[in-house]
Amino acid sequence: MNDRHEAAPVAGASRDRAFVKWLFGRSLAECLDSGRDNILQLRLLAALVVLFGHSYVLCGASATRADPVNALLPRTYTHLLGVMMFFLISGFLITLSWERRPQLRRFIAARALRLWPALLVNVVLWTFVLGPVLTALPLKTYFLKGDAFGSAYAYAYGNASLADMRWFLPGVFVDNPVKRYVNGSLWTIPVEASMYLCVAVAGISRIFKWPRVASLLILAAIGYWMVWPDYTGTMPVGGTTWLGHMLMGFFGAGSMVCLLRRRVYVSTFLMLCVSVACLLTRKWAYGDPFLWLALGYFVLWFAYVPRIPAIPRNLDLSYGTYLWAFPVQQVLTMTGVRDPWLLSAATVLVVLPIALASWQLVEKPALRFKRTRSEPSATIVIPDVALVKPVV
Repeated sequence: MNDRHEAAPVAGASRDRAFVKWLFGRSLAECLDSGRDNILQLRLLAALVVLFGHSYVLCGASATRADPVNALLPRTYTHLLGVMMFFLISGFLITLSWERRPQLRRFIAARALRLWPALLVNVVLWTFVLGPVLTALPLKTYFLKGDAFGSAYAYAYGNASLADMRWFLPGVFVDNPVKRYVNGSLWTIPVEASMYLCVAVAGISRIFKWPRVASLLILAAIGYWMVWPDYTGTMPVGGTTWLGHMLMGFFGAGSMVCLLRRRVYVSTFLMLCVSVACLLTRKWAYGDPFLWLALGYFVLWFAYVPRIPAIPRNLDLSYGTYLWAFPVQQVLTMTGVRDPWLLSAATVLVVLPIALASWQLVEKPALRFKRTRSEPSATIVIPDVALVKPVV
């Protein structure tokens, strides 16, 4: 009899623990220790979300107004969601990479090897092979004079160096709904590179040794980059664009989550709660923080909670998809494809084989030059893929 009476409270306690586990899930630290994640799938999803959103933008103003995410969440667009996803997971993983191997030379080399080789191939092919094929100008003019919007060599140097980003090649895409933009996605790469440098500076300053202090500093930066401009309509001193500051804020949020990973819990229940809060506040004038929270939490939830089939052979197609989707969409639009759904489907069919070639022939071989293979597989470059002026 005593055994039966003692067993009942134990069973009840076990049910209570299971219920609490269902409510709050696991900490991010536990998720990392498990060795299982959906990072590759998440990044590919983000790239495809950006691709889908740009299909509306590149089909013209009337199509942009029909963006399905904008209809549900009036203060954002589909492609911006994909960009924010990229930057948050990048902040998380790049900070984690530094914490695991806090060596400046290795860190800079790893970031450069992940970012530049595929970018250089893209820029060179568009400047010297595809641009000359698609230009409406004589080849002599294309290579020697350029047009009022710039020269081919300025496009190549500016984008390859990240020192002076250029969007136009002479005579290319002049009759498209979004005229002349060759690769509007590239503007976020300097933002991403600047965030790498911020992590490196914070790392060598040993700020990450005090996670709570570092998190408070990051939180203050997020307020300066995102909340202050959003609520006041004024940019911070030295600011570039609202979108640029927003992406910096999401990167910072990912870094902060990494530092506090033992205290951040992910579960489906919490995901549903923040999603409902986002939907209830979607039309509020100051409801953006709920959107940011819901999207950020979705990234963490998708990365570690659902069990999603693995991508075969760990193929990382996200960066190649990002680099090539926008110009491929412009080519298809030039041929007369003006329906966003058709443009998205056609672009996926074209760009995924290109992304596969980029990974196998450029990105993966470049990564072999890294001094170590022990850092996280998710060393990434973050695409945006929001246009500089025509979008938003």
